[in-house]
Amino acid sequence: MKWISHRGESFDAPENSAPAFALSQERKTSGMECDIHLTKDSFLVVCHDSDTLRTCGESRIIEESLYSDLLLLDACNGKKEYSPCRIPLFADTLPFLGEGRMYFVEIKQDDPAVIDAMVSELEKAHIPPEQVVMISFKLRIVKCFKEKHPHRKALLLTSFSVDQKGTWGPTSGELVKTLAELKADGVDISGNLSFITEEYVEKVKSAGYEFAVWTVDDPKQAKRFIDFGVDAVTSNRAAFLMETFRGK
Repeated sequence: MKWISHRGESFDAPENSAPAFALSQERKTSGMECDIHLTKDSFLVVCHDSDTLRTCGESRIIEESLYSDLLLLDACNGKKEYSPCRIPLFADTLPFLGEGRMYFVEIKQDDPAVIDAMVSELEKAHIPPEQVVMISFKLRIVKCFKEKHPHRKALLLTSFSVDQKGTWGPTSGELVKTLAELKADGVDISGNLSFITEEYVEKVKSAGYEFAVWTVDDPKQAKRFIDFGVDAVTSNRAAFLMETFRGK
């Protein structure tokens, strides 16, 4: 079981910030997760939303902004003890990974150029491919990533939905079919216990795919996923859950 710090240890420090990633490293979680965007002048930065309003209190669209302008923002996201806190470059987060830990990197936009920028930074920093997992909700990005870098790992990000007839999906069969079409290595799916069962996890894993869930902060829910045999849990308080279940 891997415990992945969601946007760093974001329960305690501003999400997607150097302090949050530093806490993840200090607490020795299994790994960390981030979200990446390309600025107008092609800097690869770490921020969840394309619009900086929620985290910085001022609205800038990252893809339409210069990196120098983004540096003027305070990304403390209400955690004033960390102010001022800057939107980091993806490259500046890599030293917080360390040996043996995993980095789940989410590509937010449906832009293949982000793939090239991401891999370029990883190669410049000499990060072993086995330590990085690209994740994305965008089917085209997952497919393109695996075509470009078949030796690198990619998981499809997804969640459950229910239509007006009450039909929910994806079923395990539908999910396996999609993963096969994309040549993905597995799924990173919303930790919704209304839909995820031990049988659901077993069917996906028995087809040869990894099974990760996001974002789980409650120990009771985490215990259910441990019992189901998932491979990784992404949490805002990954270190807390890791310690809670250490040795279990």
